[in-house]
Amino acid sequence: MHRMRIGLVAAAVILALTIAEYTLVTGPLKDAVTRSVEDEVGRGQRLHTELARLEALDFTNLVATLSRRAGIAAVFDRPDEHARRQAAFDECEAINGRLAAQRKADIVAIVDAQGRGVARNLNADALFGEDLRALFPPVDAALKGMPAHGVVKLSDRMAQLAAAPVTKGDGKLLGVLVVGYGVSVRDAEAKHDQLGAHVAYLFKGAVQTSSFAEGGGPNAKEDGSKRDALTAALFQQGARPGAEALAKGTASAPFHVTLDGQEYLAIAAPLYPKDHNAGFVVLKARTDGSVSDVGAKIIVFGLLAILVAIAAAVMTANRFIKPLDKIELGVAEIINGNIDYTFRPVGPDFEGLSNSLNVMLARLLGREEPNEDEVDDDEGKRWESDQVVIEELAASELTGQTSTDPAVTALATEGEGSYYPRLYNEYLSALRATNQPIKGLSIQLFTAKLRLIEGGLRQKWKCKLVRFRLVQRGNEIVLHPVPVF
Repeated sequence: MHRMRIGLVAAAVILALTIAEYTLVTGPLKDAVTRSVEDEVGRGQRLHTELARLEALDFTNLVATLSRRAGIAAVFDRPDEHARRQAAFDECEAINGRLAAQRKADIVAIVDAQGRGVARNLNADALFGEDLRALFPPVDAALKGMPAHGVVKLSDRMAQLAAAPVTKGDGKLLGVLVVGYGVSVRDAEAKHDQLGAHVAYLFKGAVQTSSFAEGGGPNAKEDGSKRDALTAALFQQGARPGAEALAKGTASAPFHVTLDGQEYLAIAAPLYPKDHNAGFVVLKARTDGSVSDVGAKIIVFGLLAILVAIAAAVMTANRFIKPLDKIELGVAEIINGNIDYTFRPVGPDFEGLSNSLNVMLARLLGREEPNEDEVDDDEGKRWESDQVVIEELAASELTGQTSTDPAVTALATEGEGSYYPRLYNEYLSALRATNQPIKGLSIQLFTAKLRLIEGGLRQKWKCKLVRFRLVQRGNEIVLHPVPVF
């Protein structure tokens, strides 16, 4: 029996069960995680759309409120152009100072009734005389009497811009107040904190900024490599989901995108209804972290169970199998003719068995039953079956026919009932005469030894039976075999 067979079978069964459990648990769990991510992305896209609408409304209302400042209307009461420009500049700076409590605007400008710039913050001469209706569509809407909001290009950046009409008390249009903010990584990070998902802003066929940043806070720097990779995925590769969402003016179906080896589930959508130039994309990492954790725990548990099974098999082998192997070797010794073999204690679990086998052999062979506590005490003082010496026959004696010698004929016809006792007594007398050990020698033991030897010689010589004659040469006592064919 292979000592580790049971342990290996148990380990294989545990391994198979571990694999099955891993598959049964992680498969549905992975599907559940995927569905959860899809739900979060879809919810994030809808929430961002609603937040963008409300923020645009609040921004437009704020600019409309600021446009009613008395100082703005007073700008147009200045008698000369220089004074008007200086007053407009001062008012723009004052408005931006007020806005700085929350966030400074990137542009605050005053436009005349013809849509041409009067002055802006930072530089009174910048934008002077320029047609801002062509640059900023919300200005054109405001010149028609209604506050407006839109996404425009400002200094090569995507910007949120609101414009509101400036009027006199009688309702006459004097000009327009323009306020704008560039969309930055901080805006994307703020949305990331609100939605719990990454956000990127799209404008005119490219990703303008995203919440993938290096560092955090006011000093955060955008991760340009991820921005560029996202631009390629949305507008240049495959189904171009970003371009499709802006062209159709509706949110895209969920799609997968990989950035720096991390897979994300994403949805692209227009930033505002009917806006085909500006949009956003919400991305959620398709992480299998929880699935991996559960799977790892199952695998670790399975491996521990396998180690326990193997350890138990090794302990079982050491405690039970090895002692049984020793007993089996002892039985083989007896089968092979060593009838003097004594079973030694092989462990606490089989000590009684060893003693019982020794008692059984003693009773079968007619020898004195051994004392289990003194198995080795009489070694060298007892007769051993190995003392029986069988004389080798010359080839001339193996003729295949029984000898015609009357002594051989008498030996061949002698009954077993008298043959074995006679030969035993002759052997016992010879041992005593030569002062050799006889303790433990019995007729049963002697007969058993002879029968074992006879069986081997009969098979070897192909004869009917084998008898022995005692031959003594000084202190040497041998048994001369006589084959009977």
